[in-house]
Amino acid sequence: MRIQSLILIVLIVIFSSAASNHAAFLNPNDPLVNEIGNFAVNEYNKQVNKLKFEKVLNGVSEITSQGTNYRITLSATDGSTSKKYAAIVLDNPTQHVRRLTNFAPIKA
Repeated sequence: MRIQSLILIVLIVIFSSAASNHAAFLNPNDPLVNEIGNFAVNEYNKQVNKLKFEKVLNGVSEITSQGTNYRITLSATDGSTSKKYAAIVLDNPTQHVRRLTNFAPIKA
């Protein structure tokens, strides 16, 4: 139940950001978007599991005073099963900062 609540909050933030803060919808085929998705999985793997990044399914980006927030839905496999995950990555190339701020599985 707690994970479902977290996922719901993430989705609400994604959609409210897109509606109110002029967030841009992402192209899942953009190499930078896939680099961000792969980064999210690699950072998550440092903390918890060993997942393999597959692809970004969708997402939005939002420019903030700290850089660009990428709020993405991605697919990754644990070796046998492909699952969906929600991730938020802060990226600021001018300050050489890229940080995973949230990563959670999405329950079907």
